Amino acid sequence: RLKEAEKGLYVGPLRLLAAEIYERLTSEGVYCNLFTGQEKKEIPFATHSAATVELAPLDRDFDVVVIDEIQMIADSFRGWAWTRALLGLRCKEIHVAGG
Repeated sequence: RLKEAEKGLYVGPLRLLAAEIYERLTSEGVYCNLFTGQEKKEIPFATHSAATVELAPLDRDFDVVVIDEIQMIADSFRGWAWTRALLGLRCKEIHVAGG
């Protein structure tokens, strides 16, 4: 669903996961931004973004959002970021994944 969306966002706990989604979407011809604490690749005409959860862009509208590792919402140190993403992201459809 993420790839087929007009505007999509993936957020997860690790830079490596965000970078993996960025690389996958980019290699499949989807224009994608990358936002992590270590990297910022922003393409003005990008339709998709991949980010670490702390850098989830709350000021944009998305069709589909994927929040990965939702069980981290219970983490006493970083759980605030999942709460912020879950309650604050503006999207038509949200998918939460956890293990």
